[in-house]
Amino acid sequence: MINILLITACLGVQNTQIDDTPALMRGGAWLARLGGTIEDGGGKINFEDNVSLRTKERVPLLEFSLQPTETLTMSLSFFDFSTSGSGTFIGNDVYGGVTFANGDAWSGSTDIQSVGMETAWNVWKPYESGDNATLIFSPVVGLRWFGVDVKLSNDTLAQEATPHANTWVALQAGLEMEFRWDVRNTIDWADSVSIDAQLLIGTMLGNDGGVMASIQAGLSVDFSPNAGGFFGYRLQELNAEDGAYAFDAGLQGLFIGGEIRF
Repeated sequence: MINILLITACLGVQNTQIDDTPALMRGGAWLARLGGTIEDGGGKINFEDNVSLRTKERVPLLEFSLQPTETLTMSLSFFDFSTSGSGTFIGNDVYGGVTFANGDAWSGSTDIQSVGMETAWNVWKPYESGDNATLIFSPVVGLRWFGVDVKLSNDTLAQEATPHANTWVALQAGLEMEFRWDVRNTIDWADSVSIDAQLLIGTMLGNDGGVMASIQAGLSVDFSPNAGGFFGYRLQELNAEDGAYAFDAGLQGLFIGGEIRF
């Protein structure tokens, strides 16, 4: 289960506030799956082809954000993912000092926790049509910690592979885009529609390092100045190493929920 909490805090800056409702609270569900590979002393073990740890999780989603100024947004976010499973191993490989043969019974689990801080600078508006429509691009920088815990056992041999509980810190940067359209004169049941997207890439520090990437895209509809709904897609990918161990996997899935502005 993944529990996500997005808490945003802004420090004093000199730009004036431009929004009467700068705070946003969201609640909903993220339908996420684990995908990718792990490797430790043998070939790559695929979470879908060799073992099946691809169960879709119905994830409670809670976010809080605040933009008190015209150009600066600072945010702190946390998520906690956990999945486990068992079945019949497909293929022949070695992982963590244990041999897995085709047809062996396996059991395993993967836990991913993450805490991150981001700062977005809403600096470029290539299109603005009064209060009706605005397109904004914002560079983003941030710091994100990852804790990854992976366990895998060969139940046929009654042997547990070397467990891995690793931490990495990512220095990340990227770009956000938001297009907001006031539709009060076009649609009776909505006030505004927003399309937003974010792309972040980063380098992983700790152990033997690695790289990370995240993508988020969504659609929000405000039914009133203070209430609305949202729908979108999220992807978080990691490729990190610690000696012979490599975790090249991530989470992805759709999310949906409601939001309140105040």
